[in-house]
Amino acid sequence: DAELGDKDQLFGFEMSQGSGFYIVDHSKVKGRSKEPDRVIFNLEVDNIEDAVKKLDQQGVKKVQDTYHVEGYGLIATFEDLDGNYFQFVQVREK
Repeated sequence: DAELGDKDQLFGFEMSQGSGFYIVDHSKVKGRSKEPDRVIFNLEVDNIEDAVKKLDQQGVKKVQDTYHVEGYGLIATFEDLDGNYFQFVQVREK
């Protein structure tokens, strides 16, 4: 396990059951992403239309409009402030 440096920040999300989810603002990673699609976060949502609409209203950059992947579900891709991609995924019918 690596130790956090003096300038690193840890953001944690504790779950009532199971594992937590942590994001580290690492001091050696700064600026815009050079490979924005290398690692993509998928955030599962119950209603992708509503979730996409909220980000559209906030002016979040959309990389790809909602599309369907056969046997999986609906996906919409966005870009965060550092140029990293993340996706909303709806795998269940609403």
